[in-house]
Amino acid sequence: MTVLLRAMWTAFRRLLADKAARATMLLSIILYSGIYPQPYVAEVVRDVPVAVVDQDGSSASRDLIRRIDATDSVAVVAALPTLPDAQALFFAREVSGVVVIPPDFDRELLDGNPSPIAVYGDAGYFLIYSAISTAVSSAAGDLGAEVQYERLTAAGVDPGVAMAMVSPVAISSIALFNPQGGYASYVVPAAFVLILQQTLLMGIGVLHAGRRADRWIDAIAAPLVYILLYGLWIAVTQILLPFAYGIERLGSWEQLYALAIPFLLAVTALGFVMAQLAPSREAMVFTLVVMGVPLFFISGVSWPVESMPKPLWAIAALIPSTTAITAFVRVDQMGSGLAAVSGTIVWQLVLATGYTLAALLLRARARPLRTA
Repeated sequence: MTVLLRAMWTAFRRLLADKAARATMLLSIILYSGIYPQPYVAEVVRDVPVAVVDQDGSSASRDLIRRIDATDSVAVVAALPTLPDAQALFFAREVSGVVVIPPDFDRELLDGNPSPIAVYGDAGYFLIYSAISTAVSSAAGDLGAEVQYERLTAAGVDPGVAMAMVSPVAISSIALFNPQGGYASYVVPAAFVLILQQTLLMGIGVLHAGRRADRWIDAIAAPLVYILLYGLWIAVTQILLPFAYGIERLGSWEQLYALAIPFLLAVTALGFVMAQLAPSREAMVFTLVVMGVPLFFISGVSWPVESMPKPLWAIAALIPSTTAITAFVRVDQMGSGLAAVSGTIVWQLVLATGYTLAALLLRARARPLRTA
């Protein structure tokens, strides 16, 4: 045991002595923790600037404009007479959307006829476009319901019956596991799982690519050091960071680590396989940088797994983060028990075992030690 502890201390000192490894495995996590969540602190998109072209000029059109402006997600910053004027603001990036209220808007409403309005939004920014369309649809729907209610009651229909006719189905929307309905609560915990994987793999590549340990005790000590270090980063990114940013957590730390330890075992073993295959640490780091974004897309967070080609998913499952990201979200943010992610835990252990055997085989077949 003393020999192992001494070897682990040597491996940790080697990590600290290497500037690239220190920056990758220590400094980068601190910087990511402080900087990455900042753009999402607001959680939801608010006060998206829009311009309105009111071609009707009636009390009903002005009421609709007030309702649109009263929503949390949209702010009416300009009321313009013509569509070309609004287009000029849009192409100058001063507004992100344009609402056009047609002539005879009020008259069509009073006559009981459809009175469509036009909404133009920048769909290149999906969250902004969604905020604009949702705000306008909500405001127009409320106004239309009020007009229909007033028409029915004026015709002698009982107010209660009129309300039931206007809104026959009441919808209560409840945001489970994400009470704010915010983007930070959705993306930050999942993204940090991938960040931890990529920085751990890069750190192993920096320290071990192009060389192998001269003693078996070193081959055991170094992985243990990395797993212990990243066990600390798990606590920082999955427990401390959500607490600091008000991100909902329902899972316990025991369940979190029951998933995290197999995940770290699998990632560490994969790192040593890649280090044995990479000709240099620069080649390994470059490969991992290129893989980062695709790995996030195929994890099932940004796009449903069910909509992906099955062969692609089968290949992606060989990367620990692919199945681990959704499992971390289930355990930590959704409060699922370990039974719900038992398949993922078993798969992480299978990956850890397979990659460990592969790393040992590659090590045994490697040429004699090359110094850094």
